[in-house]
Order: sequence, then structure tokens, then C-alpha cells
Amino acid sequence: MEYLTKEEVEKMIKEGKSLKGLDFSFAELDGIDLSGQDLSGAVFTGAELRNANLEGANLEDAFIADADFSGANFKSANLSRAVLQRVNLRNANFENANMNKSQLLVCDASRANFSNAKIRQARLESSKISNAKLDNADLRYSNLRAVNFKNSSFVGTKISFTDMRKAQFQGAWFENVEAENVIVYGKAPW
Repeated sequence: MEYLTKEEVEKMIKEGKSLKGLDFSFAELDGIDLSGQDLSGAVFTGAELRNANLEGANLEDAFIADADFSGANFKSANLSRAVLQRVNLRNANFENANMNKSQLLVCDASRANFSNAKIRQARLESSKISNAKLDNADLRYSNLRAVNFKNSSFVGTKISFTDMRKAQFQGAWFENVEAENVIVYGKAPW
């Protein structure tokens, strides 16, 4: 089975061809510039996109599993309804991203920036989001069960109506947090 190469994808972009719904499985696309591209419905199983630029890209309904997107730039990207499973997202930038109704399941987003991201009605179960920045992010109505938020920053973050059972907050910073009707075990850390 042949997989897309970085050169093939860059040629498709240069020629103005659609990347919508493409199968990028097992593609090695480290450092590629996919900014502003329509990648809705695309599949990235086992793909490597370390330090890729996805700023403003449309990844709506994309499926990403067992992939490496560490250091990737998702600033202002649309990841609504995207499914991410077992994805390395360490040091990724999701600033101003739309992640409403997305799923981050067993992902590692340590040191990621989620500032001003819209993550409403999402599932971030069993993911590691430690040492991350979630300032002014909107996480309302989300399932955050068993998420590791150790040493993360929640300044101006909206977390009302979330399920945070078994989530870890050791060393996390909470300031001006909107937290109405949050489900937690034990005493709330804010």
C-alpha cells in the first residue's frame, strides 16, 4: 500500500487540488504547511505531522489516531466534531481554535496552548493536558473525566456544566473561573 508523501501533498496544494476527505494515514508530513486548507473529513491514522502548520485549517469531522502532531500549530483551526485518539499533541498550539463537540481520547497535550479555544460539548477523557495553558478557553458542557490537568493554567476559563470526575489538578492555577454545576469528586480546586 502506498502512502501520500510530503512532496505529493505540497504539489496538490500548489495545483489547487482538494485535500478534503483525503486519507493521510501513515504519511510522514513533518513541518508541512497546511494553513488554511480544507481537511474536513480527512483521516490521519498513524500520520506524522510534527511541527506542521495547520493555522486556520478546516479539520471538521477529521479522524486522527495513533499519530504525532507534537509542536503543530492549530491556531484558529476548526476541529469541530474531530476525533483524536492516542495522539501526541505535546507543545501544540490550539489558540482560538474551534474544538466544539470534538473528542480527545487518551491524548497527550502536555504543554499545549488552548488559550481562547472553544471546546464546548467535547470529550477529553483520559487525556494528559498537564502544564498546559487553558486561559479564557470555553470548556462548558464538556466531559473532562480522568484528565490530567496538573500544573495547568485556568485564568478566565469557563468550565460550567462539565464532568470532571477523577480529573487531576495538582499545582493547577485557577483565577476568575466560571464554574457552575461542575461534577467533581471531593473538594473543587478553585
